[in-house]
Amino acid sequence: MSARPSPEWTVPERAAAPEDLDPRLLRPTGRTDRLQVVVEHYVPGAGRCPGCGWPVGCRLECPSRQVAVCLLDGRPLPVRLAHLADVVPGARTGRDSAADRDEQRRVEGGLPGLFEAPVRAPERGQP
Repeated sequence: MSARPSPEWTVPERAAAPEDLDPRLLRPTGRTDRLQVVVEHYVPGAGRCPGCGWPVGCRLECPSRQVAVCLLDGRPLPVRLAHLADVVPGARTGRDSAADRDEQRRVEGGLPGLFEAPVRAPERGQP
């Protein structure tokens, strides 16, 4: 009897849907709300996210946490979550541009926070 290699089964990765995200991310949020989402969806080990129950292999895989971190850092969403950019206010895909950053700062500056934010100085090299 000859040994034949067993066929490999590829399990498709589950795509995150809007209902899988923390509900706070589906409305305009300030920095405080985003930080709360990051903390509540922090997974110290493999298993399930304590905030949403999403099955994770490591702490970086919870979609709510990844979206909140991208919003906090002003980065585009990762490719596997790019389909959520239309439902998450402030989320985007693609590359950064100076105009995008300025617009995002203007919008975020108008959101309520814990205290009055200082006036932003223009970036170096800008008039």
